[in-house]
Amino acid sequence: MGKIIEEYVQEYAKETPDKIAVIVNGEQISYGRLFELACGYAAYLKQKGIKKGDVVVAKSSQSLEYILIYLGVHLAGGIIAGLEKSIPNEGIISAVNAIGGAKAIISDDASILEKYDTIFLDNQKVLEHAQMYHLDEIQFPAEDDSADILYTTGTTGASKGVEISHKALIASAENTIYGCKYKKDTVVIVPGPLNHASAVRKLFTTFVNGSTIYVLDGMTNLKEFFKALDYPCEKISCCLPPSAIRTIFQLTKNKIGEYADKIDFIESATSPLPEPDKIRLCQLLPKSRLYNLYGSSESGTICMYDYNANPGLIGCIGKAMPNAEVIVVDDDRNIIHSSKDHMGLLACRGGVNMKRYINEPELTDEVLQDGIVYTNDIGYIDESGFIYVSGRKGDVINVGGLKVAPTEIEETVLGMEEIEDCICIPMEHPVTGQAIKLLVVVSDETEYNPKKILKFLEERLENYKVPQQIERVDKVARTYNGKLNRKAYTAGNKK
Repeated sequence: MGKIIEEYVQEYAKETPDKIAVIVNGEQISYGRLFELACGYAAYLKQKGIKKGDVVVAKSSQSLEYILIYLGVHLAGGIIAGLEKSIPNEGIISAVNAIGGAKAIISDDASILEKYDTIFLDNQKVLEHAQMYHLDEIQFPAEDDSADILYTTGTTGASKGVEISHKALIASAENTIYGCKYKKDTVVIVPGPLNHASAVRKLFTTFVNGSTIYVLDGMTNLKEFFKALDYPCEKISCCLPPSAIRTIFQLTKNKIGEYADKIDFIESATSPLPEPDKIRLCQLLPKSRLYNLYGSSESGTICMYDYNANPGLIGCIGKAMPNAEVIVVDDDRNIIHSSKDHMGLLACRGGVNMKRYINEPELTDEVLQDGIVYTNDIGYIDESGFIYVSGRKGDVINVGGLKVAPTEIEETVLGMEEIEDCICIPMEHPVTGQAIKLLVVVSDETEYNPKKILKFLEERLENYKVPQQIERVDKVARTYNGKLNRKAYTAGNKK
């Protein structure tokens, strides 16, 4: 039987009790102390009636308290379902109903009890309860037991609850350790929300590896980010979504280049990193490993591409890692021999895959068949085994029968220094059916010049990929974790 995350934490608590596991809110917590507190909170949950298989819904935060909730729920035998920290009570109720109910809700607002009959636990008293209680006997869940419910961000449809086993969490952690070449002394900075797949994976990857995670509360305070980079260690690494990297460039120019000798690796997930940003990072950090990670809530960490070691592979997501196998299929889900001129849809099989969409049997059958998760990502595998993604099936814009991936246009226009952000959306056209509309965010000090943007694109793209219309906007719609929110621009929505 394989170990679960909490068994690794217990192991390091015994072997290296004084080693720092977590740095958060100015506090450093050792493995010994972390496991002690997690067991204490698990004992509190058990005393409140939490038992094996119970779902516990919790508002997340970038804090020691939420990390203890995460570990404590597992140690109590429960399943943790993390929600965004700012979600209102109505959103909590909606999430709970979507997964068919919950044994307990951990929140900061007890009025939730007026609307839902369940156990309420105060997330502001987590540390108090963790210090007050003691777990007399530890019974670790089995590796096939359910561990987490991850909520998808809903950029391509309604948000769904993805049920994941302890075994799949470990498989994903092992892939990340392998792909990013984690060491025991790795310190990784993570600013993303801990209820989201990318950030929480760095949390449990750290605990499986026995290294250190430095948790930040987002990227709104860049002084805190650079303070984290100054943490006294030989090397430091970062998990930065593309939106965070662009924020760093916009607000601090090339300052991150001052850490070229210290940054071990930077890993980006949640969405593809634009090629201009890849090139800029490679120039600023020539000694660092720079990864674009590919994965999903449904399939964990699948592929890793070091674009500093293999530059110029446009759209590449690297090669599949040990606990995942990527195949390419046609619309009827037959495996095909793919190429740049003969693309298909990517699918994944292996230990990283989800168990199901909770309370959604029909949707599960659509996506998960015979252990294979089928995606809407269009791509191919080249002769060297490198995997490429050109876009999502649902995002493709059909210009008179010619298929255009909006990501290609977005990445191209981001090569202009004055463009801070952008999104391509379809618009109606009397002749071609659909045409391309480009929304751009332009830096304040720059005069908006649509003709200049159009000329830039005409010199770099085929004619049918050039936008029919360019519009300046103050911002483009993104989800809370930084993904472009294309759904916000569908009919009936105005953003």
